[in-house]
Amino acid sequence: MQINVATLLQEKVGSRRKVTIENELVQISEFEYSREINGSANLLRIKHGILVSAKIDITVELQCARCLCDFESMCSLQFDEEFVLSEPHPITTELPTYDEENFLIDKYWHLDLSEAIRQYEQTAVPLVPLCSSECVGLDKGTNLELARHSDDRWSALSGLAKQLEKEESDGTT
Repeated sequence: MQINVATLLQEKVGSRRKVTIENELVQISEFEYSREINGSANLLRIKHGILVSAKIDITVELQCARCLCDFESMCSLQFDEEFVLSEPHPITTELPTYDEENFLIDKYWHLDLSEAIRQYEQTAVPLVPLCSSECVGLDKGTNLELARHSDDRWSALSGLAKQLEKEESDGTT
């Protein structure tokens, strides 16, 4: 998601812009990343570039750690990031120093929020995603039985599972 900041970069330090984001598509082909986002971004002109304060709502596709079902979850991202010039400023000819970790404003005066959104999404995703707090998972029966009936590959193991359950209950080996 690119934002043209040409006029903001020509204004004095402290100038602001507010950008409303509605159903914008964020894509990064090298990561096969594609998401639709909503939210807002406040842009503040600072000495070395633009400070972006963003609040983004994003829908993430996850897999439940218990039942292995795919589900969608809404994540709210909130971040403040500095974007610095990658080319000398055309008026002041000043080029701030930057390193590889900085987000850059390109030579056409666009700042791209895509990579920042992707990185912050990665930190917002839960380590153990659950489709619901009441999810019983595969080993508790409900979803496993559904999987056994819907997929014939489980039928060969179902007899063994029943035999093992019987052996555990009566103490035989």
